[in-house]
Amino acid sequence: MRTTLYTVTLFLMLASSLGVSQLRHMEEPGDIAIVVNESNPVNELTLSELRNMLMGDRRFWKGNVRVKLILREPGSYERDGVLNTLLKIDNKLFAAHWRAKIFRGEASEEPSSVQSDAQVENYLSQSPGGLAFMRNRSRAAHVKVLRLDGKLPGDDGYVLK
Repeated sequence: MRTTLYTVTLFLMLASSLGVSQLRHMEEPGDIAIVVNESNPVNELTLSELRNMLMGDRRFWKGNVRVKLILREPGSYERDGVLNTLLKIDNKLFAAHWRAKIFRGEASEEPSSVQSDAQVENYLSQSPGGLAFMRNRSRAAHVKVLRLDGKLPGDDGYVLK
C-alpha cells in the first residue's frame, strides 16, 4: 500500500512538473521591444546609449527633448528582463541607484512605474520624450519601436529576450 501511494505521488509530481514546463514554453513572452512616442526622431539606440538612459546618465534625446523613462512594475517580465540583461542588476539596486541620484541632485525623480501595457501606451502618447519597454507581441500600433544595435525584436541576435 505504501509503495503504491509513493508511486502515485511520484507520478503526480512528475506529471505536474512536466505540465508546468510545457506551459512555460507555451507562454514564451517573446522579445522586449524598446518603444517611444511616434514623434521621436530617433530610430535606433546602441546598447551603451540605452544603458546610459536607464541609469539616468543620458537625460536628453536629440533635439534637447528630455528622456522620460517609464517601466513596468517590479517583478514584471519587461522590467526584470531589461534590468537583468542590460544592467546586470535587480530592482533593489536599481531603486537605490536612482534614490542616490536624486539625493545628489543629479535627477529630480525616479523613473515612473506602471502596471499595464495600456498605461505604457497612454504615457508614451502624452510624452514626446517617453521611453518604455513592451513585450513585442503586445506592443501597440501607435508607438514607435527602436532598433537596438541595428536589430529589431525578432531579429537573430536581438539582445532583449
